[in-house]
Amino acid sequence: MWAAEKIWPGETVFILAAGPSTRALDLSRLEERRVIAVKSAWKEYPKADVLFFADGRWWREKALRPGAEQFAGVIVTSAQEIGDPRVKRVAKIDPSNGFATKPGQVALARSSTTGAINLAIHFGAARIVLLGVDAKPAPDGRRHNHGLKWPWPARDGCWRDQAREFAAVAPSAIRMGVEIVNANPDSAVTCWPRLPFEECLEKVFA
Repeated sequence: MWAAEKIWPGETVFILAAGPSTRALDLSRLEERRVIAVKSAWKEYPKADVLFFADGRWWREKALRPGAEQFAGVIVTSAQEIGDPRVKRVAKIDPSNGFATKPGQVALARSSTTGAINLAIHFGAARIVLLGVDAKPAPDGRRHNHGLKWPWPARDGCWRDQAREFAAVAPSAIRMGVEIVNANPDSAVTCWPRLPFEECLEKVFA
């Protein structure tokens, strides 16, 4: 098993999730910043430092991750069945008690994004900016920013369950002294302050 180290102490880390809202953002603005991409969202910003996934099916089904084996950064998962030597494994724990404090664990249940946030905390992040954490489809019905088709039907209440998971872990980030904001003012996830991407870049986290 692998354990994260504090490689980014005191820094701002951007978590790039798969919500369609990022299609309207200039992600080139992330250049020279710390970025963790969640699952296929890495396709929107291949220069991400880290790729995190919790769903083992995503790695096994190559149609869901085309080209991911060429990802140049660190790949981390909580899916214990993954035996690829390139992929670093951490243990998954129940998020109901908040984010994991042990560097070899991440808290999550319904969302890989929760694990990615926990990983950023382990890396020493002082503040985290969430991108693509929408918890709802775009007005045109698009569900993801990467455009790949998920072969299984959407589970009823999936976004509601994810929003509840985020709300459950949010207080523990405060206790840890980590500031988290959601860079989508229209997001259905309301447990963290919602600010425009530009404001996150230019005012709050410059």
